[in-house]
Amino acid sequence: MVKNNLPTNFLSYLQNGNLKISTDDKPSIHFSVSGNLKVINIIDLPIKIPRKQGIIKKLSEAKELAKNMNKSGMTLEIQLQGKTVLKIGKDANPKLAKIVTLSSHIEIRDLKKLKRLSEIL
Repeated sequence: MVKNNLPTNFLSYLQNGNLKISTDDKPSIHFSVSGNLKVINIIDLPIKIPRKQGIIKKLSEAKELAKNMNKSGMTLEIQLQGKTVLKIGKDANPKLAKIVTLSSHIEIRDLKKLKRLSEIL
């Protein structure tokens, strides 16, 4: 295992630009920042991360992050293979998701893909 000293939250410091992560020369994750919009596009994850919580519990715990992002005028968009699944923060428009997440700053765009994403993560 390769050890690095890169902090786990280094992406939060990016102001503008792109970061692409590949595994075996195949794209895995594309992270881009443009102004107040941060986008994480999960293209393919070659590993599965063991789940300890259901998706509803994870979304409920994301309320504080969403609230803080809204206060700072930022939006995080999570995509699966280029299609928006979830928006968190300022530009989120929760509609019915507000009932589930109890947050005005979490928008679920595609429930099927969100479930699929939760199986990966």
